[in-house]
Amino acid sequence: MEEGRIVVGIETQTFKFTATSPINHHDAVSLAGGTVSGPYVVVSHEQPRATFIIEPDGSVLVHGIARAEVARIAMQELLLTLGMPEENLTMEMGGMLIRFNIGRAVMLELAAERFADIELDVRLGALRINAALHNAQLLLFNNGLGVVLGQSSKKIAEMAVRHWAGLLNEEGVLE
Repeated sequence: MEEGRIVVGIETQTFKFTATSPINHHDAVSLAGGTVSGPYVVVSHEQPRATFIIEPDGSVLVHGIARAEVARIAMQELLLTLGMPEENLTMEMGGMLIRFNIGRAVMLELAAERFADIELDVRLGALRINAALHNAQLLLFNNGLGVVLGQSSKKIAEMAVRHWAGLLNEEGVLE
């Protein structure tokens, strides 16, 4: 299998920010155009496109951005909009949604028959691969496109994709 054909990239990642003082929900609604949703406030950010979810404790989850430095800048902009200091802003990195393309079509039914760690998800029309060695789950569609779930490292996700693409190739289930 030609490994150069495999493409892996981060689609999105979740980041959690905690400011020096908690973000006030009322200020997030009135100053940043947020919307109350139960105990949370949701703020849409246009450039870059992202969603801020302000938790009951005043911390913020950022969705829709793949790079940590971009998420930090967007968060700093939110704090400035709210008139809050950006010093001592802490960030935790959360889960990723990683997309991949193995560059070849997959015979789904045959792959599911040949591997104990692969299940055909009829509802999705995709293979669910239990990549336990890499602490992840792969969803692989018949066109060779897929996503990695449950892994917070792009490098380990890429290792999982390359590992399983190699196994599928060896079994002759790739076209």
